[in-house]
Amino acid sequence: MLSRVADSLYWMSRYLERAEHTARLLAVKLETTVEQTREEADSSWARVVAALSSQNEAPSDTDVPAIAQHLAIDRDSDNSLLSSLSFARDNARQVREQLSVEVWENLNRLYLRLRETGVLEQRNNALFFRETLQDLHALEGVTYSTLSHGEGWYFLELGHYIERAQLVCRLLDLHFGAAKQTEPKYLDWLVLLKFCSAFEPYCKAYTAAIRPDKIAEFLLFDPEFPHSVRFSIDRICDALAHVAPGAPPGRRASVERLAGRLKAMADFTQIEELMASGTIARFLADIAAQCEEIHAAVYSAYITYGAETVL
Repeated sequence: MLSRVADSLYWMSRYLERAEHTARLLAVKLETTVEQTREEADSSWARVVAALSSQNEAPSDTDVPAIAQHLAIDRDSDNSLLSSLSFARDNARQVREQLSVEVWENLNRLYLRLRETGVLEQRNNALFFRETLQDLHALEGVTYSTLSHGEGWYFLELGHYIERAQLVCRLLDLHFGAAKQTEPKYLDWLVLLKFCSAFEPYCKAYTAAIRPDKIAEFLLFDPEFPHSVRFSIDRICDALAHVAPGAPPGRRASVERLAGRLKAMADFTQIEELMASGTIARFLADIAAQCEEIHAAVYSAYITYGAETVL
């Protein structure tokens, strides 16, 4: 596979995961704001803004419709939902021959619908984001069912789960770790589960008793839940085992070593240790940093390497 093709597939998948994450957080937050006091809602919205914006692009307005407008369809923000879809579409267009007609048409139609959106209607905001999320789920299903699961597919998987692991770590850090500004309340923990599509799966595993330590354990270490950090790490390792199968062992070694170290952290760390020692913030930072190291190693080994590396 050409390195430019792998690069475009990888980033297309990352931007689509970012768009899905943004749509889900905004849909859930708008649906649950009415259940909170003004102070609780402001604190909760601050977490959403921190989760979805870089520090220099965070909206200064505290008005909820203005925040939603900025995070959703601000063309000047690289982190908005519309920008993520635009970047995903640009990457998809560069590798159009690698995608099925169904994938391209679904992505293109979704982007064009959001591009035509002007000012969001306050009374329909939650429905707007919920419908966008459903469209992104449909796109993911079409991608799974209409593309060959070859090397290009595994670059899509790699981008998807590196992005998801980092996004979930950021969310958990805002509730448990160094980025936490205020102590979350009962409803904040419910909202966190819904941010990760985890409320029903969590209740099936731990009943409806909302315990922060069990929430952390489920979202970090559950091996079967698709939005847990450990699940994402397992899929990263699986994808790395299938990309660039013809690359010499020396070029694969650094990537495989980093992936093995990350998987060992997820497999053998216990939530009781993290909560008792107060090191959960450092653990989350380590996971995010190691994902960045894997990203850099993948680029060095498979995408931006020079001719002298091959020779």
